[in-house]
Amino acid sequence: MTGQTSAGVTRDGMTAEQAVDRIEAAGHPRPHDRRLHARGSTFEARFVPSDRIAGLTTAAHLTTEGEAVVRFSNGSPQIDADDRERGVRGMAVKFLRAGNPVADLVAANFRVFPSRTPEGFVELVEALAHAQAEGGLADRVKGRLTAAGQFAGILTRHPESHAGLKAFIARQAPASFATTRYDGLHAFVFVDAAGNRQAFRYRLVPRLGEVDLVPEHAKALAPDFLLGELDERLTDGPVEFTVVCQLAEPGDVTDDPSAGWPEQRRLVPAGTIEVLRRSAQAEDWERAVFDPTNIAPGIELSDDPVLAFRPHAYSVSAARRLS
Repeated sequence: MTGQTSAGVTRDGMTAEQAVDRIEAAGHPRPHDRRLHARGSTFEARFVPSDRIAGLTTAAHLTTEGEAVVRFSNGSPQIDADDRERGVRGMAVKFLRAGNPVADLVAANFRVFPSRTPEGFVELVEALAHAQAEGGLADRVKGRLTAAGQFAGILTRHPESHAGLKAFIARQAPASFATTRYDGLHAFVFVDAAGNRQAFRYRLVPRLGEVDLVPEHAKALAPDFLLGELDERLTDGPVEFTVVCQLAEPGDVTDDPSAGWPEQRRLVPAGTIEVLRRSAQAEDWERAVFDPTNIAPGIELSDDPVLAFRPHAYSVSAARRLS
């Protein structure tokens, strides 16, 4: 992979262990929690294909109906993060066959990744931690001043992060996990039966549309309201998301997750994810890793260095939280 060794060392020499060390130092997660997306839960789901991508890929999990597990999460490293505050929300999907995982989708409620390199992402995690510092007035002021300097440095070293930071600041908190669009952020490659290849990105689009939280309404909600709200919503029936694939055209970059493709690119619905109920094995699935590089035949990874680095960081994180 571009700028990367098989050992999980970035072009600038940062190892997966060092990346996780820095994320832990910034976010202070509990030892047994995920280093990011600490609070979440898993739900039973079903995938129903549309038959629209059968000519693009041999990937069976996207072209045949089957069971799935979906994890919704608050992106914070803190288990008591406030759902009423703006920030990252996640939706991860694990496709199953005979109860066994065969492929994952991992998505967040932002359109692009905040950096084109793993180093830039870790620096952003550190800066955001300082910006959200708690404690007395002096601690909060110190944290915000430190964050301001860090953000200035990040934008100098990683100018591509400007759009991502701007979107982060402007984005309101979602009103529900069920009314949020989640994007996969990275490019992948479909491979058909003849070996033809087509780069694509995926997004998970809510059938209910996108609804942000109204600040006045937020005051009446619990800080961890999102999972309970989804449980209650599911008593009326499944919550549906369309898996939509955006197809690249010549010239569209595949190695920079901070650069989105033009919206006029062709969009093809792969099928529908029907979220049914809280998983009876939620505690077991919380131990699992949802990894976007866990792919099946008919799909290949792109040359995205951030995508290539993620499984190494996940492996370190999982080893620590499960030990």
